[in-house]
Amino acid sequence: LDGEEVGMLASFVEQAGFEPPTITAAISAGRRLNEAIQESGLIGINVLGEEDGRLMKPFNQQENRSPFDSLELEDNEYNIPQLTEALAFLACKITGKIDSGDHTIYVAEVMDGILNDPERSPMVRIRRNGFQY
Repeated sequence: LDGEEVGMLASFVEQAGFEPPTITAAISAGRRLNEAIQESGLIGINVLGEEDGRLMKPFNQQENRSPFDSLELEDNEYNIPQLTEALAFLACKITGKIDSGDHTIYVAEVMDGILNDPERSPMVRIRRNGFQY
């Protein structure tokens, strides 16, 4: 967005289809990431591994700073922030969106992806309360 990488920790990302490979991602209505997605028509999903908790820390800072400033990135043809140390990365194009209360749900087709280490397990977070973060 205006030349700055924008990102967030996402709680609501899931597979939505096989052919073509499709995901959905729900993003809070007030996030700057919505502007970047609408401007580019693209979204990147960096899947963290169980041991990648330290990669989350920059995303917990104030939103006026890019969380990617302190993280190593890989270049890709889509110009989407791709974490070098992520377990996996998906480059996706937005194919639809649904306004759902305080979130926007994006439907996105997976155009490309990489699995950096098939021996690692993805980080999964189960919330104790589904009504707030």
